[in-house]
Amino acid sequence: MKLLLRFHSSSRLKVRVLLLGILCFTALSLQAQDLPVTGKITAANGMPLIGVNIQVAGTSRGTASTADGSFKISAAKDATLKFSFIGYLPKEVKVTNTTPLEIKLEEDVQKLNDVVVVGYGTQKKATLTGAITTVEMVDKVGQPLTNVSNALQGVPGVFANLSNSQPGVDRSTIRIRGVGTLNNSDPLVLVDGIEYSMDELNPADIESVTVLKDAAAAIYGSRAANGVVLVTTKKGKGTSRVNYSYYYGQQKATYLPDIIDDPIAYMKLKNQANINEGKAPEYADADIAEYQAGMATDHFTYPANNWYDIALKNGVIQKHDLSVAGSTDKYQYRLSIGYLNRDGILFGPGNNENKYSIGINASMNVNERLKVGVTMDGYYRNYTTPFYTSTWSYLARALPILSDTLQDGRYGNSWLRTLGRNNWENPRMLAYNGLMTKTVQRFLSTVFAEYKLPFNITYNIKFGVDKYDGLLTGFTPRMQTFNPKTGAAINWNSPATAPRAQRTDYNDINIHFYNTLNWNHQFAAKHNVALMLGSSYDNFDSDSWGTSMYGYLDGTLDAFNAGTVWNATDGNYTRDVLQSYFGRLNYDFDGKYLLEATFRSDGSSRFSPAGSYRWGFFPSASAGWRIDKESFFQSNFIDQLKLRVSVGSMGNQAVPLYSYLPTVELGEDYSFGGTLNSGGATKKYVDPTIHWETTTTYNAGADVNLWGNRISLTVDAYKKHTTGILRAVNIAAQIGNLTGPQQNIGAVDNTGFEVVLQYKNNIGNLDYGVYGNVSYNKNKIVDLNGEVVYNSDGTILKEGSPIDAFYVLQAEGLFQSQEEVDHSAKQSVNTKPGYIKYKDVNNDGIINGDDRVLINTSSSVPKLAFGFGFNLGYKGISLNAAFQGISGVKVLPVANLAFPFYNGANATKEWETDAWTPENPNARLPIITTSTGYADNFQRSSFWIRDNAYVRMKNIQLGYALPERWLSKVKISKVSVFINAQNLLTFSKYKDFDPESVMNRADLYSYPMLKTYNGGLNVTF
Repeated sequence: MKLLLRFHSSSRLKVRVLLLGILCFTALSLQAQDLPVTGKITAANGMPLIGVNIQVAGTSRGTASTADGSFKISAAKDATLKFSFIGYLPKEVKVTNTTPLEIKLEEDVQKLNDVVVVGYGTQKKATLTGAITTVEMVDKVGQPLTNVSNALQGVPGVFANLSNSQPGVDRSTIRIRGVGTLNNSDPLVLVDGIEYSMDELNPADIESVTVLKDAAAAIYGSRAANGVVLVTTKKGKGTSRVNYSYYYGQQKATYLPDIIDDPIAYMKLKNQANINEGKAPEYADADIAEYQAGMATDHFTYPANNWYDIALKNGVIQKHDLSVAGSTDKYQYRLSIGYLNRDGILFGPGNNENKYSIGINASMNVNERLKVGVTMDGYYRNYTTPFYTSTWSYLARALPILSDTLQDGRYGNSWLRTLGRNNWENPRMLAYNGLMTKTVQRFLSTVFAEYKLPFNITYNIKFGVDKYDGLLTGFTPRMQTFNPKTGAAINWNSPATAPRAQRTDYNDINIHFYNTLNWNHQFAAKHNVALMLGSSYDNFDSDSWGTSMYGYLDGTLDAFNAGTVWNATDGNYTRDVLQSYFGRLNYDFDGKYLLEATFRSDGSSRFSPAGSYRWGFFPSASAGWRIDKESFFQSNFIDQLKLRVSVGSMGNQAVPLYSYLPTVELGEDYSFGGTLNSGGATKKYVDPTIHWETTTTYNAGADVNLWGNRISLTVDAYKKHTTGILRAVNIAAQIGNLTGPQQNIGAVDNTGFEVVLQYKNNIGNLDYGVYGNVSYNKNKIVDLNGEVVYNSDGTILKEGSPIDAFYVLQAEGLFQSQEEVDHSAKQSVNTKPGYIKYKDVNNDGIINGDDRVLINTSSSVPKLAFGFGFNLGYKGISLNAAFQGISGVKVLPVANLAFPFYNGANATKEWETDAWTPENPNARLPIITTSTGYADNFQRSSFWIRDNAYVRMKNIQLGYALPERWLSKVKISKVSVFINAQNLLTFSKYKDFDPESVMNRADLYSYPMLKTYNGGLNVTF
């Protein structure tokens, strides 16, 4: 039996060996049948193409063409070779024999004709002469973008700073190529050619966002000095499609202060701070002992509260978007609706947001000459905040000894007497009682037409109405906190003014109208000319009123007619008008020599009609040279080499309305014969000669594409010179105690460069790419007419320095002994070992404001901004990541938590371990004192200035597109699912709070930045 088993086992082994041998022989035979395929790949003009991807269809075998375009690969007879190259149409060739192949790839005409949006039209990328950056919103699909401005973070030449993530107001501040003025530095934003807020649009309705950074913006001369952002909404294309997208996510704070949450540690450190000031301890030893013992049995009276843990939770965000779109030769249409809901990270109802959006974009070719269309984009949205809006300030002031709620549910305070806390701010009470609600409906509706006139002239006309209606309502009941020991009540708000209701109504209507004539013609096959002339009219009407009511019985009814005491009513109406004429001339010779010239003349009602003050003239010119198109230029790896230069002037009218007119303010009473009579008075000087602020921008750049457009490089160097800056000029109070006038005084320069580099390629089914950009900007005040402006936050405006440079005392470490104190310049009578030592700059033996030094770094304008990322794609799987950061900017936070025990607030844990003591002389921080009681250590000085540079992973997304062969069975065109994370990683030396949210701030009270984790799907039918 054993022999039989051995025989069968041996037989099976022999069979397996025989089969393996047959398979190996077959494989070798098949390999022997492979043919050596060689050849050369060129473009249509005969230039060899290097790096073309060659793939044997159905296998993993592949190669790439060499520097002379040649290639070599083995393939079976009748196999198919696939040739692919970025910027060229793919090609397939069947292998029949060993004859060398001559492969010619045709350029992808659609890519060559890619256009970008420019002022009042579009231009081909290939003939563009301006410095323009475009963000394609298709690259942002799935990201939890609540507002479009947040999509511009990491864009070259643009600094987008989001300092507040509160639902409803989380909008980025946009700065393009630095800050060139001392007033409003916001860019001009136009949606499909009409001025409108980009943040009043649903991001899902936007096709692209284009930023005009140099003279390309001069066609919008008025208000274009800070750059121009052009938003293009989506239109219907091709076969009718229905698209639905959805995502859901959770959010939490990126950074929070590391507060002292142990009440015993807090009280002991506060006592030590008082002792170091020469004062009696604030908390008696007996009280501390009682508190420590009571913590074990009664957490209502003896709490140990970390108020950030109590007040914060995971926020929720979800978004739905539905659209239907399509087009034919006769018409195009796209209809969309969207819904966004956010419940923020703060407890209570005061940080919720709901947005309902609608988008309509439709046009029809009435006949061969006439095309007409309509658009409408808008939101109905509402968001809430606590009635007392300083929630984050209250959290920063909350102490671990502050009771949350008492056993009976009443709001607590503390039985311990604490300086600076006569009226305890209970964060829970303030979050859950009293609410402000802002409701907004804003719609931009336009009608437009295009008519083809004889001689290839096209007339375009567009009329738009921007209607904004906002209602801010608020109600606060009477609020009290109670001593957890005695039950004694403290009124948080005055019974004389609470409960109370208030309401403010905003009604704005803006009318926009522009029309253009366009003509283009080609002469002698190589001379291309395009001419555009146009005019525009913009009218801005703003109307608002507000009132409040007291005398409510309680907080049950909050309607106005439930109150009994009318408090006050106020209102305001303004009108602002702008009229403009503009034009542009483009010329190119054979696509090689490119010229553009524009002009714009603007008249603004913000300036006096007398003289020439009201009108401004803003010309520009630019030129480009496509060297790669020259016959003498021969290169097998440079696909495009274009040089660009431009110069242009732009205007800024950001001056308060009616600044050129003397105004009379009411409410100034006069005494006549002992009787007080109501009256009015002029309270400010005016300068009737104020006029347009002007920015002249110079730009030189180059666009280079290499190795089959796999690598693209763009380099720009620029200078922006702003003159006649509109700003308020201070005058001596002795001159009638009047406010100074607005005048054209000042000049600011911004100089810098931008570099954008991108690489993209594919290996078989793997697509990959990396990109990066860096922008450097040097900001300098050139002229202030000799004036120096000292700001309360420790910054200065001074000729030769950047805007908002720090002007502070210079720290030289910490005093280590009384002898060192005695032999140094006098700081104050309180100075002792452990205090910060300041440099006596003027050597007068006294430390005061005269010893401040200029630190040549701005608190608001980073020198360096950058972004980088990568993308991978393989058989429907995609992975994308984007990073963004800044450098060359500093911050100086003060007050609650930035400094210890500020006006009765808490301190961070670092003061427990890192403060100077005789036993810890090499400490990082000075001796502990209260920053309110002894301010010596907490003056504005270099000691507290922090580097605010950071690098942040803005977004990382993993997605998967289901195979079409699966979807075709259920008649679905596309389904993709994704997960992503926003603000997942941050690298920064600044650890006290989020480095992005403290940018250009002096406190830590803002709604923090948020980490978001979300997932969703996108379905197309």
